Amino acid sequence: MTVASLTRELRLVAGILFCALALIASVAIPAWGASETALRFDPVAIQVMSGETLTLALWLDDVQDLHRVVLHLDYDQGGLAVQDADPGRVGVQIEPGPVFCASCVLWNEALDGRINFVAQRDPLDGSFFGSGVVAYVTVLVTAIEPDTYAVSFDQAATRLFDSAGQPITVGEFTAAMLTLPPPLVTLTGWLTRDGSGSEARSVANAVLYPVVSPFEPVSWGRACTDTKGDFTLRIVDHPQSPPADILPADDPPTSPVCASRWAFVRLAFTSYLSECYWECTDSDPWHIGWHDLEGGDVNADGCINILDIVSIIGDFGQAVEIPCDVPCAACPPDSASSGVAPSCDVNGDCRVNILDLTQTAGNFGLCSNCP
Repeated sequence: MTVASLTRELRLVAGILFCALALIASVAIPAWGASETALRFDPVAIQVMSGETLTLALWLDDVQDLHRVVLHLDYDQGGLAVQDADPGRVGVQIEPGPVFCASCVLWNEALDGRINFVAQRDPLDGSFFGSGVVAYVTVLVTAIEPDTYAVSFDQAATRLFDSAGQPITVGEFTAAMLTLPPPLVTLTGWLTRDGSGSEARSVANAVLYPVVSPFEPVSWGRACTDTKGDFTLRIVDHPQSPPADILPADDPPTSPVCASRWAFVRLAFTSYLSECYWECTDSDPWHIGWHDLEGGDVNADGCINILDIVSIIGDFGQAVEIPCDVPCAACPPDSASSGVAPSCDVNGDCRVNILDLTQTAGNFGLCSNCP
């Protein structure tokens, strides 16, 4: 090979290398191990029961230079009700997370199956980098039909922006899926309250047990009576242990007649004596019949005695504006707009008077059969 031809070959190779390097330089090479920005709920999937309230954390992961968020979420309003995080404001709001200060939220509204949340960083804090909770969404499970109910992102409308006003790409959206499973047992019944002007909001609790040892709770459930006192209690596979105050003191009865499972039923309302029963739930649904609660246990010690009489006399004459609601945490009123009845108002007429004293005196000496 001559010197001239060798020179031409070297120039050709050099040209090819130059073009290759230029091409490589023009292509953006992602950083090794870089993560996509993501929006997700925690928990993502959870089993729930009707009447349960739970809080979902809305996380933003692996974001850089975040200044502003525009979030639009959808929730199944046929089975979920968003709970108001700020009762002092008109409408229903969700709770801002630590990524944004409360005064930096520009739009916060939950209405008709839609959540709109717009917030920006405090200028004194600068942009946000990394992962954090944008907001908390607390929902009440109103569903009674077994199904999966979602809180999801409207991906087309949701936007993130950096400090220069440029959009930040969200690579992944993860909705929250709340599953109400089919009931193991359905209990129905009729529960009234002696001397009360309303039968609504009495509480029916039930804990399922196997018929053979070991006698550990299988599941549990809770229902509230309607205005007529009727209730339908659907017991599902509950992810949490039953509350200690609805558990029995003893194991289920020993009976060859009951082949499937026992239900320990506790019926209760504020200032009334609770009633407890073991029910064999071999058939489904199972009707427990009619039960009537006796009023006057204003100090909730399980008996109607002189201590209750003294309490009522001490509060005699107390009154609030009508309408009012007797407090019952397990079965809250549909509306929070009415007043709260005095603590010794047994019959729920918004005043402590001779009717409460007479009712309590008439039931003097009675005690609950519950543990």
